[in-house]
Amino acid sequence: MDQEATRDDELERLLAVEPADYSGDPMPVTVLTGFLGAGKTTLVNRILSEPHGLRIAVLVNDFGEIAIDGELIVGVAAQKVSLANGCVCCEVRDDLLAAIDALLVSGAEIDAIVLEASGVAEPLSIARTFVDAAYQQRLRLDGIIAVVDAEQLPAQVADPAISDLIYGQIGCSDVVLLNKIDLADRPRVEAVRNFVTDRLDGVRMIETVHADVPLSVLLGAHPEGEISMGDAVGHGHRAGFVSWVYRRARPFAEESLRDCIAHLPPSVYRIKGFVHTTDHPQQRVLVRAVGVRSDIAPFDQWVGADPVSRLVIVADRAVDRAAVDAALDTC
Repeated sequence: MDQEATRDDELERLLAVEPADYSGDPMPVTVLTGFLGAGKTTLVNRILSEPHGLRIAVLVNDFGEIAIDGELIVGVAAQKVSLANGCVCCEVRDDLLAAIDALLVSGAEIDAIVLEASGVAEPLSIARTFVDAAYQQRLRLDGIIAVVDAEQLPAQVADPAISDLIYGQIGCSDVVLLNKIDLADRPRVEAVRNFVTDRLDGVRMIETVHADVPLSVLLGAHPEGEISMGDAVGHGHRAGFVSWVYRRARPFAEESLRDCIAHLPPSVYRIKGFVHTTDHPQQRVLVRAVGVRSDIAPFDQWVGADPVSRLVIVADRAVDRAAVDAALDTC
């Protein structure tokens, strides 16, 4: 196997996850937000039912709203349904922290947690839970994903009773799914995109039907081989995504890299990989980013290899790869 193939194999292993280990990397948590009827439950059902290879714990307010395929259910216990693909669905009744604690001490082999926030909840207050000192060693806020009804949004924000809530849900999100575009014509979709960007500049938006988007965009935990080093990520509607490997020998300055990621084109959704930095020249530094949110931290020592930065980038098919690579080169 040649050196390039070996490096790409290493990135594939990076994109895989191991069962939760509190002494190691904290478990990634994704918060799903969006107003009532936007399509969050459709997305949750997709996460629970697809053969993606991840063991995901999905926390919901009410089991009754989730149409779990009975053929997938392998076990039912108090406030938890276990599925054949390794996922579990847990009901949160009164206390989110109690539900999280119960999940963490249950011994379940979980790769990631997804929390479906209530349609009238402020996601920022929920997200603060996962950066609390009590959870920093066990949980890591991976991202906030907002689901928006492309056809209904302008009318919804025209209502002063809910406009601040909806703007807050969109504004604090790392990626926005502009859902139900099949129910709106192209001028309407473009008008909604412009409506959002005029008020919230830099928001990463993805157009979806039935909330169909690759998990490689939604979650920072990936099963082995989900992101290929080729062009297409997924299939069908999902073929609108691309991934590639950015590889450089020159070291990064970590603060410059963090600033660069925050100002990349909105069509860049996810970045993950190891980099060589001037800040920690003897260590591999792990980079994980969703939207403008980035987590850059020393990981382990460079052993048996020249320090070379390699990042997997997931973006919209129309992205200007050369411009993204050139921006990263300035760091």
